[in-house]
Amino acid sequence: LQITELLGREKRFIAHAAHELRTPLAVLRIHAQNALQAPDDGDRENALHQLRAGVDRATRLVAQLLTLARLDPGGLSPEHQRMDLAAFARGELAELTPLALERRQELTLDAPDEADCSLEADPPAIGVLLQNLVGNAIQHTPGGGRVRVVLTPSAGAIELRVQDSGPGVAPERRSKVFERFFREGSSQGAGLGLSIVARIVELHGGRIALHDSPLGGLEVRVSLPQSRPTTNATHTAAR
Repeated sequence: LQITELLGREKRFIAHAAHELRTPLAVLRIHAQNALQAPDDGDRENALHQLRAGVDRATRLVAQLLTLARLDPGGLSPEHQRMDLAAFARGELAELTPLALERRQELTLDAPDEADCSLEADPPAIGVLLQNLVGNAIQHTPGGGRVRVVLTPSAGAIELRVQDSGPGVAPERRSKVFERFFREGSSQGAGLGLSIVARIVELHGGRIALHDSPLGGLEVRVSLPQSRPTTNATHTAAR
C-alpha cells in the first residue's frame, strides 16, 4: 500500500511538472531562436534578456514544484526547532526589499520589540511561507503601493498578517486561491504559491484565512501555534 501511495504521488508530481513546464520551455525556445536570428546587436541583446528572465521564471517554478513534492502527504516531515519568528522575518524581508524598491513600494515589518515571538517550527518551510506570501503581495501590488507584515503574539500562538494595497481578491473567489495552479488576474506565476503556504500552515497545526486589507487590498492572516502542533490546520476565505 505504501509503495502504491508513493508511486501515485510521484505520478501526480510528474504530471504537475509536465503541465507547468510545457509553456515556459516553449517560450524559452522562442527567445533563443529570436536571439539566433536577430538582425542586429540590439535585438539580440533584448532577446537574450528575455531568455534570461524566462530561465529565472522556470527556475522558480521548479523550486516551487520541488517544495510542493516535499510537503505532499507521504513526503518529508518538517523538522521543528525553536526559532524567533520576528528575527527570522526581518531576514526574509531583507531579501525581498530590492524587489519592492524596484517597484517603488514600501515594504515594512510591524513586530513588537518586547513580546515573545518564538515558536517551534521548520525554518526552511517558514522561509518558503514568508517568501511566497510577501512575494505574492509585491507582485500584485501596483508600483508605489504598500506591503506590510504584522506579527502579533496572542494566547500561545503568533498571528502573521501580510497586507497589501493591491486590487485584492473578490470574496467569492478567495476559496479558489488555495487550489493548485489557480491564477488570479494577469499573474505570470505558477499558481502554486498559496497552495504551498496552506500546506505549510497545515503541517504546523495553524490556520490561514483571507480578509480585506486595511491598506485596501488583500490580507492573508496566518495563525501559528508557539508549541509543536498535534492537530491539522484549516484555511478559510473570510472577508
